[in-house]
Amino acid sequence: MAIQNYTQRLRNLQTRKFDSELNESLLSKSFSSRDIPDNVKYLIESMRPIDKKYNEKTLEAALRVQKHLENGFNLHFNRAYKTQGSVRTGTNIKVHSDFDLLVIIDRYHYPQKSDPNNTYTYSDPNADIVELRKQSVKILKEIYDEVDDSGEKSISIFNKSLNRKVDIVFCFWYHSEKFKETQDEHYKGIYLFKFTTKTRILDYPFATIANVNHKGDSTIDGSRRGIRLIKTLKADSDSKIYLSSFQLTTIVHSIENELVKYSSGEELKIAQAISRELQHLITDSVYRKSVKSPNGIEKPLEKDETVPELLKLKTDLDSLIEDSAKEILNSNVIKRAILTY
Repeated sequence: MAIQNYTQRLRNLQTRKFDSELNESLLSKSFSSRDIPDNVKYLIESMRPIDKKYNEKTLEAALRVQKHLENGFNLHFNRAYKTQGSVRTGTNIKVHSDFDLLVIIDRYHYPQKSDPNNTYTYSDPNADIVELRKQSVKILKEIYDEVDDSGEKSISIFNKSLNRKVDIVFCFWYHSEKFKETQDEHYKGIYLFKFTTKTRILDYPFATIANVNHKGDSTIDGSRRGIRLIKTLKADSDSKIYLSSFQLTTIVHSIENELVKYSSGEELKIAQAISRELQHLITDSVYRKSVKSPNGIEKPLEKDETVPELLKLKTDLDSLIEDSAKEILNSNVIKRAILTY
């Protein structure tokens, strides 16, 4: 097993969980306890959530952008606004997490199947979304000092007063047959628009958010803790791990609920369940290629290129498990300290 520098990793964690604006740290009071060794502390603290009040500031930053846009637009179509990102699922590991504001053309939609009742000819959708982005850039540059309009699918602003970054993503509605049948937004999709190539990319963010949150609630936050743990390991890894947040979320989402259900002091159990899942994904290519994302549609781990990245993640996780297990299993003092962490 690799030797981990837990002192440095704890410093990294402190940085991610420090709000410089309020001069406040989100770390548990137990973080300074001398009864808990650094490796165990890193395991437990990595899994703890970001406090709700800090995530609400991120949501507020997106809401401010929405208000500025609505006050400034001069367009022939209405807009719908939605948000996405790890803040919406409680799986973010940083106080200042990036966040997406979806700005969606709300006058028409693309259907999954051709629909004679959905014939829109008033304007060109591609021209509409280009104009939507153009006006957004102009409005936001008049308000924010930091506006980055170089993205292929989005632009971003930095709100200095809230110390938050918001990505503004421009979209069309996509109505699946299931949404048409049920009118349940869970089954409603969006088309992201790649401005450089004028191509559309289908996504189901609302299903992802709903399903990740459902599993998180069903496991008493256990699956969320698991996602935060492996996101933290990726962030602190000595060798870069090329797995996206979406792929990391998929790994934990694929584990049976009972195996990641949380109760106080069971962080090690969840870590071990993730290690076993990673082993299954690495050694069984048929299984790996069948694993679906939380939205039930995509297969984010099917490419063979993911295997060495999964192996790097598992190696790091197993080192933490081995180091922590030695401490926890051999000390009643540590066991008691974990229960009140």
